[in-house]
Amino acid sequence: MGGRTAGAARAGAAPEVAPILDVQGVTLQYKTKEHLITATYRVDFRVYPADRFVLLGPSGCGKSTLLKGVAGFLKPVEGEIRLKGKHVDAPGPDRVMVFQEFDQLLPWKTVRQNITFALVNGGRCSREREADEIAMTYIRKVKLSGFENTYPHMLSGGMKQRVAIARGMAMEPDILLMDEPFASLDALTRRQMQEELLALWDETRFTVLFVTHSIEEALLVGSRVLVLSPHPGQVKAELNANRHSHANVGSPEFTALKTRIHNMLFADRVLEEEITRRG
Repeated sequence: MGGRTAGAARAGAAPEVAPILDVQGVTLQYKTKEHLITATYRVDFRVYPADRFVLLGPSGCGKSTLLKGVAGFLKPVEGEIRLKGKHVDAPGPDRVMVFQEFDQLLPWKTVRQNITFALVNGGRCSREREADEIAMTYIRKVKLSGFENTYPHMLSGGMKQRVAIARGMAMEPDILLMDEPFASLDALTRRQMQEELLALWDETRFTVLFVTHSIEEALLVGSRVLVLSPHPGQVKAELNANRHSHANVGSPEFTALKTRIHNMLFADRVLEEEITRRG
């Protein structure tokens, strides 16, 4: 019968999709004035095209540090980060970061100019007119038509975050990195921004790596959720969150998964407290 191996593709089977981002055994450290801090320890995960991949964990577990490693701002002391098969060793336009802070925009430039500046200086556009057309497209996508000539100090926090998202998406990076982008917003604006992000994703199917310490936000925004342990961050579990949305918050299924993740995150702390109490 010839040389077909057990690993050969079966007839009709879908071809294997290569990950956009491959994080293998990554340990990240950073220095303070007094200490060398190990932020994450041997973390593994893969992000595939059109994933909404969420890094979830308590404060101090290394979520944002991992994002900085993927962005190329911080090099692993152990392990490797690859983007589309290439080793990540520096920042690049194939990864764009959206931060939590409202002041990430250039205050002396308008909404449109903030986006065109990134497009021209990031190398996506060589002509101002082309950059302007792209900027207006994404301004419309984030529902800021009519505010294109407005300066950041005249915008609300939520509107500033929309501009930052529009700027990031306009660059059309391989992966959009979002570091708790809605954490500083009030509850109603935060929900609105979550819904708008999902609507944008439905339209363009971009790939996003999203950091949060909110279990509910992780389940609403993410298609897959990586649960990290308290410091130093290690992988506790990877969960599928595709079935969840604002429509089923409070349902038995949503509540059960939320409780399961909460117990997973805080089981170690509860055990330590029990040992201390008994000892």
